[in-house]
Amino acid sequence: GGEGEGYKIALSALEGGRIGIAAQSIGMARSAFECALTYAKQRESFGQPIFNHQAVGFRLADMATQIEAARALTHHAAALRDAGQPCLKEAAMAKLFASEMAEKVCSDAIQVHGGYGYVSDFPVERIYRDVRVCQIYEGTSDVQKIIIQRALS
Repeated sequence: GGEGEGYKIALSALEGGRIGIAAQSIGMARSAFECALTYAKQRESFGQPIFNHQAVGFRLADMATQIEAARALTHHAAALRDAGQPCLKEAAMAKLFASEMAEKVCSDAIQVHGGYGYVSDFPVERIYRDVRVCQIYEGTSDVQKIIIQRALS
């Protein structure tokens, strides 16, 4: 870029990075969700898979819904960026929502697994530890909220 365009270039790079982190968060959440879904269909309690218990089924339904909502936000931000449109707010929204959603989904996946969810033999324990950084790099969740707030003014 030309002289005086450094800030604009830096912001553009952050947009792409934030969209990428949103996508990474979704992938991690999806992996934890799939582990929980498989476990819920295999693990039995009171003579039936725990998937059939309403509390577990509702938790899985919420997890799936949150993942799809994050995907929609992220696809929207990515489409704007691909079209060369400004997307600072949308990228921040996607990163904020997806990274916080991923931590919640991973926490819920651990709950579905019960005591096994916290054992290192099960992948949800590792995913839960790894997903936390998505709320930190390329700007913390609070930084994303500042960006969104400024864009709304």
